[in-house]
Amino acid sequence: MMADDIVLQFNSVDYYYRSGFFLTKKKCLNSIDLSVNRGSVTSLVGPNGAGKTTTIKLAAGLIRPDIGDVELFGESAELPRSRSRMGLVTEVQYAYPFLMLREWISMLCGLSGLKGRVLIESVDRALELMGLVDMAKSLMKNLSKGQLQRAGIAQAFAHDPDILLLDEPMSGLDPYWRYKFTKIILEFKEKGGTVFFSSHILSDVEMLSDKVVLMQNGEVKWSGTLDSLDRHVQGYEIIAKVYDARAVGAVLSPSLLVDHPGGKKVFTIDTGQVEDVIGLMSKGDLFIESLVPLRDEIERVLFRL
Repeated sequence: MMADDIVLQFNSVDYYYRSGFFLTKKKCLNSIDLSVNRGSVTSLVGPNGAGKTTTIKLAAGLIRPDIGDVELFGESAELPRSRSRMGLVTEVQYAYPFLMLREWISMLCGLSGLKGRVLIESVDRALELMGLVDMAKSLMKNLSKGQLQRAGIAQAFAHDPDILLLDEPMSGLDPYWRYKFTKIILEFKEKGGTVFFSSHILSDVEMLSDKVVLMQNGEVKWSGTLDSLDRHVQGYEIIAKVYDARAVGAVLSPSLLVDHPGGKKVFTIDTGQVEDVIGLMSKGDLFIESLVPLRDEIERVLFRL
C-alpha cells in the first residue's frame, strides 16, 4: 500500500487519563498502531471501555497522544488544515439548546471556513441529506434523540469532508434512518470518501466495513477483513422451486418451507441435511435457485479471538 493511500495513521500511540482525588494517571490506550486507507470503511469494535471513543477523539485531533503520533493526510491530526478535511460525529451531540437547527449547523460550517453563499448552500444540502428541512427553524432543545443524531450527521457532511470520523453514528436512529444512513455511507465511499467509525451494532459493521479493528483493554487485539475470519458454516438458506411437495415433505418438515415470491419456497437446513436436499434435486423433486451459507455470527468469532 502506497503512503499516499493512507489517510489516517496511528504510530505507537499511548494515551493516559487522570482520575480520582489525586488525579492519578491511568493508561487508556497502549501502543496503538493502525492505518485507514483512502476510499475505505474501517470500523472499531470492542466492549465498553476498550478505548474506541478515545481513538476517535485522537483521530479528530481533539486530544493529544502522550506517546506516539496520529497523522491525518500525512500531517498531525491536531493541525487546523488537517481537521478542516474531516467530518466528526460524536456519540452525544453537543448542541446549544437555544440555537435553531439551521443556526447550529451554520455556526459549525463557519468554524470549518465556509462563508457567504457557499455556507448557505452547504447547510441546505446537509439538511436535505438527513431529512431535516422542515425542522431547520426548530430549537435544538426541542429535537428528539433521533433528530439530534441526524443533525450531528448533517453537520459532519456539510463542508464536504474527505474523511468521516463517526462514534456510534447509528445511536438513536430508527430502522428507516439506519437503512438510509447506510446507503449514504456507501455512496460517500463510492465517491472516494473515507470512513472511520466505531459501533457496537455488528450487523452494521458487517454490512459496511472493508476492515475491522477489534479493541480490548486499550489495545488492538486483531485487525483485518471479515472474510479472513474463520466463520464456520452452520447451515444454508435455500430458495427453491418445489415440483413434488410430497417427496420434499417426506425429507423436510413442511413447517420449514416458507412461501417466497414467484411460487418458490425458502427454507433453512443444517449441514447434515445437505445430501438429502441434493438427493431431492437429483430426482427432480425440487430445483435450487439460491443457496447461501449461514456462518457463525461475527460476535461469536471476534470475541473468541
